[in-house]
Amino acid sequence: MKAEILKPYGNAVMYQMNQFEMRTDRLIIREYRRTDIDDFLRVVRQPEIYDTTCGIPRNYTRQKAVEWFRYIKSSCRQMKSYEFGMFLKNGGAYIGNVGLINVSMTHNHADISYYIDTAMRGQGLTTEAAKEMLRLGFGYFGFEKISGLCMSINPASRRIMEKIGMKFEGTMRSEILKDGIYYDIDRLSILRSEYFTNSNVESA
Repeated sequence: MKAEILKPYGNAVMYQMNQFEMRTDRLIIREYRRTDIDDFLRVVRQPEIYDTTCGIPRNYTRQKAVEWFRYIKSSCRQMKSYEFGMFLKNGGAYIGNVGLINVSMTHNHADISYYIDTAMRGQGLTTEAAKEMLRLGFGYFGFEKISGLCMSINPASRRIMEKIGMKFEGTMRSEILKDGIYYDIDRLSILRSEYFTNSNVESA
């Protein structure tokens, strides 16, 4: 499943996220715009997303969304993270978030991040978007390693990472404290050499 890159994403373009857009068979992956805030809040406020993610607050306010939109633009300019909205090609509906976060240019690696509207789960859309982040991370940035974390109670997220070729590294026990409960976190990763030699990464 190959994606069409509508606009080149060299250094100058990546620093200006409004120049960046990728299209897969079913998705448009692009920078966030102010007009996306209502759709963003509709998805990110879903209880199921809060319950199975590490960093999303329970009560996501509009002000928090405005601040986060500013943050991701600033983080892109500083080369710390690159996060994008996922939109359906057919109709343009916002369905979730995907990106490369915790970027370390010193150690040449990043973490993959994603979530999707609960109504759109089970269709392979997150996997489709996640593959594009590997292509961006390895094909453009030339990272040596891309990792991913998920709560152990969220096997669906782990399965997405496995589908794109990531290998299980281990479980970090009682890694996060959320609502008074400690949760285990699973860690997976894929190396640059594995990405370019594993045909299943592109075809799964």
